[in-house]
Amino acid sequence: MSKLTKVIIDTDMDFDDYMALAYLLQHPQIEVLAISVTGCGAAHLSKGVENLANFLTLYSDETQKLPILKGANAPLRYSNVFPANVRQGADSHYQATFPQENRQANIYEAQAWLTDYFLSTSDKVTVLSIGGGTNFGQLFQAAKTDKQLQTGIFNAIEQIVMMGGNLTDEYITPGASGNILDTLGDNPYYSNAVAEWNIFIDPLGAQEVIDSGIPVTLIALNATQDVPIDNDFVTQLKRIQSPQAQFLSEVLDYPDNKEGIGSFLSFWDPLAACVITNPDIVSTQPFAICIEQAMNEEQDTSGKLIVDEVDGTKINVAISANKSLVYETYLAVFND
Repeated sequence: MSKLTKVIIDTDMDFDDYMALAYLLQHPQIEVLAISVTGCGAAHLSKGVENLANFLTLYSDETQKLPILKGANAPLRYSNVFPANVRQGADSHYQATFPQENRQANIYEAQAWLTDYFLSTSDKVTVLSIGGGTNFGQLFQAAKTDKQLQTGIFNAIEQIVMMGGNLTDEYITPGASGNILDTLGDNPYYSNAVAEWNIFIDPLGAQEVIDSGIPVTLIALNATQDVPIDNDFVTQLKRIQSPQAQFLSEVLDYPDNKEGIGSFLSFWDPLAACVITNPDIVSTQPFAICIEQAMNEEQDTSGKLIVDEVDGTKINVAISANKSLVYETYLAVFND
């Protein structure tokens, strides 16, 4: 039997985060060590922590006791937020039914737990970042003035797989446009047409992750746009009778989510999760990346990925994905 891959997940408890969490918690070759929650993304912090705790009741008693790390309630830079209807859906866990309330939940302050862990561990760990860069950005900022912590982090984290960002057509063909305006409807309160939400929420947090010195694979919109969540996928998922698959089906049946099936929903976070177990489902290229930090209220480009061979940090960016192989990889763990 091959050695298990140890993973720490960082999440904002959006609909696709449930998909990513379920996949890794179900996978026989993955050991989830802890799950940190940010309040800067889809769900508010207290609701995200509560929802995660109750989601774990779909699993064993041991899994229900996994460390839940209560993270940031504000980004490192700016105060960009998701639309109210997105946050309302996430806070209400998309009206999907948890088996029960988790009375065994172990909840910790994120920075304290992560610091203690990386000061003491001898494990090799992969970080899945699917909620923006704020929680780990804070950790990496602290490590700049704590050499022992910095050493512990570098010795432990083998890679970061992060869902976020997009390379526009000035850098690659085909390019991917941003997805901020797509979410805001007829009365957008942001003018940004070039960024992706996870990066836009906290461009500094994301920059800290990219600049951490740890190998990063960025699962960009260029790849996720190749894997829409379509009716065929949903039909296959609904045929699986496991509690986890049925819960995810309920999440996707939430009206705002159901409306996007076959149109604007993509395999965002679950694609990043699948890359940990099967890197061959995406094609990657190395790019020297920095993130636009300046905000302009009229023609905003904050959060945009910039390819810069002088000032950028070399990371691997997923630029395409194999849709059929992604579906096969994902659904297989629920069919076993």
